[in-house]
Amino acid sequence: MTIHLAMLRSAAWLVPGEQRAEWLAEWSAELWHIRRTCERQATAFCLGAFRDALWMRRNCPPEAQPAPWLESPARCLGFLGLVAAACALLALCYHRPTMPLPVRGPILAMLYMGLMAVPIVAAITSLRLGTYPAHRNAWRWAFFAAKIALVLFIVFFGVLDLAALVGLKVTAGPIHLILFGNVAALRWALIDQRRRCPECLRLLTHPARIGVPSQTFLEWYGTEFMCAKGHGLLHVPEIPTVSFRTQSWMHLDRSWKGLFL
Repeated sequence: MTIHLAMLRSAAWLVPGEQRAEWLAEWSAELWHIRRTCERQATAFCLGAFRDALWMRRNCPPEAQPAPWLESPARCLGFLGLVAAACALLALCYHRPTMPLPVRGPILAMLYMGLMAVPIVAAITSLRLGTYPAHRNAWRWAFFAAKIALVLFIVFFGVLDLAALVGLKVTAGPIHLILFGNVAALRWALIDQRRRCPECLRLLTHPARIGVPSQTFLEWYGTEFMCAKGHGLLHVPEIPTVSFRTQSWMHLDRSWKGLFL
């Protein structure tokens, strides 16, 4: 019984924190029933708990409250700018300006490693930002470009700082770390951009599941996000279909403003 409970407690760490206690209590009660009826199936039952825990983790909607330092576009760029400045100052402390870098100059090196990461990012995540209204495209693309520039800057100089701390040469292992870091940074920038209101560029809140998987071909199934300022709703399909290939934005006119205080 102790081994089986240990298996359930291990699987419980995969469940989202707010649902973990209830999930563990339910599975522990079912384990007690399995032990009384057919003890031979207890191990298989506990192994099935891992699949259920992974399903709950996969289908748990994102956090309802975004991080305060990333919520608005000004705070997001300000936070990334502070981190980038800290990485640059540390790089000046550890590396002399005359020290040779992987490519001619840090800017060329940063751009070169960023371009190398683009095909990998395209292979692991969608590059589409969704269907949005045509107005204010310039402001959205400017924010997206600034965000990418800052995260690439942070990854490049952050890896150089880390290499100096552990004593690695600049032309050795850090090159691969920069590439992997750029992949993660570009993927985060895409996901973050898709989760923002196209009008005010604030992170969307209050995710809600709509529909069930069995109705995917008949009705819409996915997650609905809402702009806290009342600009509109974002519909993100869980499974892309012919009718809903990508996420779409639904603008709300001024008559809805009274619901958003």
